[in-house]
Amino acid sequence: MTGPLPPEVSLSALGPRTRIGAGGQGTVYALTEDPRWVYKEYATRFVDDVDVTTLHRFVRLAADAGPDADALLGLAAWPTAIVRKEGVVRGFLMPRVPDRFRVRIQLPRGADTVLAQVQYLLNSDDYLRDRGLHIDNRMRLELLRDTGEALTLLHRLGVCVGDLSPNNLLFSLDARPRCYFIDCDAMRLDGDSVLAQAETPEWHVPDADAEELATPATDAFKFGLLAVRLFAGDQQTRDPDGARRRLDRQLLTLAGRSLDPDPQRRPAPEQWLPTLDRSIHRTPPTPVEPVAPPTEQEPPHRNAARPDPVRRIIPKPRVVSPQPAGRGWGLLVGAMVAIAVLAGLISANSDSSGTTSRTTLPTGFRWTAPPPSYPGLPMRNPDPLLPAGSSAGVPRYPGLPLPTRFDLEKLLPLTRACILSDVTVGPGLNRSSARTKAAVVTVGSFLCGLNIDAPRLVDRSKTQIARAGTLTGKGPFRVATIIGIRTAASGNPQVNVVFAPSGAGSSAGCWRSRLSLVKDGDGYDVGSLSAPVRASCP
Repeated sequence: MTGPLPPEVSLSALGPRTRIGAGGQGTVYALTEDPRWVYKEYATRFVDDVDVTTLHRFVRLAADAGPDADALLGLAAWPTAIVRKEGVVRGFLMPRVPDRFRVRIQLPRGADTVLAQVQYLLNSDDYLRDRGLHIDNRMRLELLRDTGEALTLLHRLGVCVGDLSPNNLLFSLDARPRCYFIDCDAMRLDGDSVLAQAETPEWHVPDADAEELATPATDAFKFGLLAVRLFAGDQQTRDPDGARRRLDRQLLTLAGRSLDPDPQRRPAPEQWLPTLDRSIHRTPPTPVEPVAPPTEQEPPHRNAARPDPVRRIIPKPRVVSPQPAGRGWGLLVGAMVAIAVLAGLISANSDSSGTTSRTTLPTGFRWTAPPPSYPGLPMRNPDPLLPAGSSAGVPRYPGLPLPTRFDLEKLLPLTRACILSDVTVGPGLNRSSARTKAAVVTVGSFLCGLNIDAPRLVDRSKTQIARAGTLTGKGPFRVATIIGIRTAASGNPQVNVVFAPSGAGSSAGCWRSRLSLVKDGDGYDVGSLSAPVRASCP
């Protein structure tokens, strides 16, 4: 295939292709008929987990970025077209990595041309010399500066890298910009991911259980970690002092602040740029020295091959007091049955009289009644199931008058908020699968809770309560549309939902959030949710 790419193509239209690489999520193929593009095909076990709606948004970003579109495609192998096979999304097309981000390197098995992954640079001077790589401080500063500028552009477009590591970042020895991102479908766009977020070992944030992954703050942390390890020549250090002999004081200060456990105190990569520019201006290039032949074996822990990826980290929800497995719908039906039973009792006990005192129940119902008395049952009751004085089938306790009226209007707002709301399933999802059906039930329960200002969450942390409160304040919601479902590393579903408000009291526009479900008996509860963001209504 040649010419401009449509947003979607059929796998059969790609023509002949050659396998050029593989990783934990899938395989990459070169296209024989159009060398501009390569095709990433997801492994079979990930196909059902791909958030197709989010992948579509990745593709549209490359087309709709305006003046930033060329810059985006110049610094990243960004998804540019979705590939389907028999209607099922199997992968996507992306630009082929430019040749300047490949490097000729001396390996123990001999010289080879490989992707110029930054992991090669996070080693000692002796290692670099033995591999035939000439990298001086000026080049390190330029690489760090260009990476900071690329992150600034991505953040402006709503993209967070998330798994920012030396495996996903390439360098150029020949020209600037010196950085190039790969595995871009692992990034996060406006809070949504194509597949579950993951972190490369030794490149994790300080507390992954407490800190949300793939945010500007996590990118800032890993950018500081990159600076320290690049100038320390060490793949594992987290101590800024290790880079002291190469980094000036101001950059060391920025690195230390970037590694702060408090996400709010980390400087954005953009804040590094003026200091990096000044340091580059003061640092002259170093002349190239003759390269000696290799004299030692490559350290085992610094294998040039990309590790099969990653340690998946799922925040641990904090479990609160046990709740029944029945969802919000079950509670609602039970409440309505109780109302009907109570109404029957009311009609059977409509003869109350006498001097009374007014009483207000916690439910909001009011009646006039004397202090109740509960007489014991008679010794000889013809029917052991009925108190004395009862007509068949209707129990009556003398001296216990019940209200003759009952204000159903006080319950109607709660009833209407749940019964008149709906959960729909977006296109491209399998409506008949057990996973989708379970998601519909759980989202319906959560939607009912939102509409009556009582959302059910397993994680009751301040952050989660605040997010639920924010979403509640945008309602009430007429419909919740499930636009994507994927399976987290824990095995539980994560559901992307768009909430459409209704009524004069609702806020304008739709809102999107990702609900992380946790197992509860035979079904699921909502464990946590991502920060709500504005979204296009389905």
